[in-house]
Amino acid sequence: MTDRQLRSARNLEANAPEDVFQVNWAFMRGGYAESVAISRSQFTAPVRTLRKLFAQELLELFQFKALVGAQMKFFQPPRTAARETLEPGFSWAEKDLKPILPIESLSYIISETVKDPDLVHLVVSAEAKDVDDDVDDDVNKLPAFQHYQKVVRTSGPSPSTAAKSSEYSKLQNNSATAIHDGRLSRVAPPLKIFHFVFRLFTHLLRDASHQPLQSDIMGVQELFWYNRVVVPEKTRNAKLLPILARLLGCAIGTYFNPDGTAPDGMYTIFIDGMTLPALVIELKKELGDGGFDPSTQAGHSMRRTWIQDDDRKRVREKCCCPTFLLAGGGPWITVMGAVMTDKVIVQRLTDMLWLVDSSTEEAKRIYHAARVFSALRVCLHKLKTYYEDIAKNNRIPPLKDSSHPRFFPDLTHYIDRTTSATVEFTYVKPLEQSGDCVTFLARTNAAQEEVVVKFVSRYGAEVHDFLAEKGYAPRLRYHGSLDANNGDGLFSEQLDSALERGTGQSLAGLFTGPLKMVVMDFITPPVQTFQPSDAHRGQVQDVLRILHSAGYVFGDLRSQNVLFDVQGKVKFIDFNWTGRYNVGEQDDGGLVPEDLQRQINEFAAKAAGGGDNGGGGGEMALVAEERYAHYPHNINQKIKWHDNVGPMKAIRPEHDWFMVSRLWSDEL
Repeated sequence: MTDRQLRSARNLEANAPEDVFQVNWAFMRGGYAESVAISRSQFTAPVRTLRKLFAQELLELFQFKALVGAQMKFFQPPRTAARETLEPGFSWAEKDLKPILPIESLSYIISETVKDPDLVHLVVSAEAKDVDDDVDDDVNKLPAFQHYQKVVRTSGPSPSTAAKSSEYSKLQNNSATAIHDGRLSRVAPPLKIFHFVFRLFTHLLRDASHQPLQSDIMGVQELFWYNRVVVPEKTRNAKLLPILARLLGCAIGTYFNPDGTAPDGMYTIFIDGMTLPALVIELKKELGDGGFDPSTQAGHSMRRTWIQDDDRKRVREKCCCPTFLLAGGGPWITVMGAVMTDKVIVQRLTDMLWLVDSSTEEAKRIYHAARVFSALRVCLHKLKTYYEDIAKNNRIPPLKDSSHPRFFPDLTHYIDRTTSATVEFTYVKPLEQSGDCVTFLARTNAAQEEVVVKFVSRYGAEVHDFLAEKGYAPRLRYHGSLDANNGDGLFSEQLDSALERGTGQSLAGLFTGPLKMVVMDFITPPVQTFQPSDAHRGQVQDVLRILHSAGYVFGDLRSQNVLFDVQGKVKFIDFNWTGRYNVGEQDDGGLVPEDLQRQINEFAAKAAGGGDNGGGGGEMALVAEERYAHYPHNINQKIKWHDNVGPMKAIRPEHDWFMVSRLWSDEL
């Protein structure tokens, strides 16, 4: 590169107005050129950091499963290589290409040619993976920004076609067209962490003080009456949509996408020349008509209406596009919610409601349906206000990379447990690479301290505090329920019972506590990586002795939950499963150290004989069976747990000792 070119590249990094670069690239093995969006940070980073991005591109555009590593190489084509000259079957000769070193950046190499959209800027070569390799390990770990860009530029088939069972599976296997609704391993975090309107909706359904109006009761009765008859879909919806509009207090009409597709109905909010979808409706004559699921179609309709209309981009790139969905057929209807983070997430907020008189006594069913529509009306009003505010909010940063707030939960402050002060924070990144990640690294705005924020319905705060006081866990800053009363994301700490604290669950072992936010200190790792030794394992064993002698078990003792700080001291994290265990039962597998087992047995005998049974404060206690810790119903059974471990089974000390012997070696 000449000095002039180098200066040009540096000038582009410093002064160019673009935050996203459209890079035209071609596959070494042949074919037409494609375009991919590259953020400024990636454009100036070593080109090796783009391997996962291009592995995904190769998979989805060429069905080529690429190895992600040094085998993937990048080349600069001749400056005269035009996109229009590439035909299917065309192949590149490596001698005509200039290799790009892994440590070089695209800004260093193609800072000038990228300005010409008619040229090919980059050529990629890759080796194929073995068919038995798991592609998802590599290509599904794309940064959120690239994932989002891929979603919005991939239209996919029409929503009615996408909802057919034959097409649905194909679309679910493509990350650009998938709807994360739980099917085919597309699981996502709860909608409630991304937007307050969904917290509000579920809160109103639970809140006994929220009562429907008489007009709600009358409107639902009108629905029940109309659903008695079976009429063609167009005729049916022409009568049904006005009833829904009156119930929900909004105008419901038909709005066409640029490609001519349209949901059966939609409530849109008009702001500055934009029509923003707040409610998308798909209703069929009967469930199953046409061979597709209307609830699936509603999710694809939401996706399509947000990505196809360019006018909506101004708002789409500021927020996660919260949208309510109504779907059903015949007398069936369900309420769903959807957001678009780096992917489209759709979740059912109610069961399918049966809206027709099946007997002479249906008052309870009418009342329940009226409460649902009343809650939805309130939330649609809140959503309208939200979109009006966000459309004119100039404080939201432009969408440049994966750090944008639209990719993260909307809960950004907590009440410190020690000082009672309100602490605001900013998310930095997710701490897991799976699509259902609910754990994030964040930084407090004032003190610039790194914290971990996670969202769970079950958490052993009692055990966490116990180890934190002894220096074996990070400080727990906040543990409390999400409060939707005022709809502004505020919440307060609610620790009403042992069940709420996560120290146990129902007798059957199924925990159904409310969703909570947990905030703790971030554990800074050692400066240099190290291989865990027997001494490190010994530290873990010492902590287990402290836990078990106090009547607690950990449960999920895997290496990802056992960290070491900069001083090399062990810290336990992830207390989701922790709690008390029944000291009156004895483990007979010989895994618990003899001296510890004798201590447990002596205490159990004393408690059984009517002696002091403790009750906390670090002493072992006999408590009600439902207070003991159990494994979750959805425990990952691919992990090599102890033989007696299973869904909703009681957690025992011997299980912890079984896992400590497999730390850092044979967990999976």
